[in-house]
Amino acid sequence: MRRVRGAKALSEYLKSINCDMSESTIYRLLRTKSIPFRRPSPGILIFDLDVIDKWLSSSEEKEAIQK
Repeated sequence: MRRVRGAKALSEYLKSINCDMSESTIYRLLRTKSIPFRRPSPGILIFDLDVIDKWLSSSEEKEAIQK
């Protein structure tokens, strides 16, 4: 499993795959529980990149259907 720790690392990963997303946007998605993540303890965020890739794909499909 590919994992990153923290919103900054996730933002850097997303930028590397041409899906630029700021840390503030990631935190907003976290507050609304719109993005998949794990929080093993307070102050620690873990993102599984395989799950994030699937989440992005499903989000893109939903947007295409709405258009």
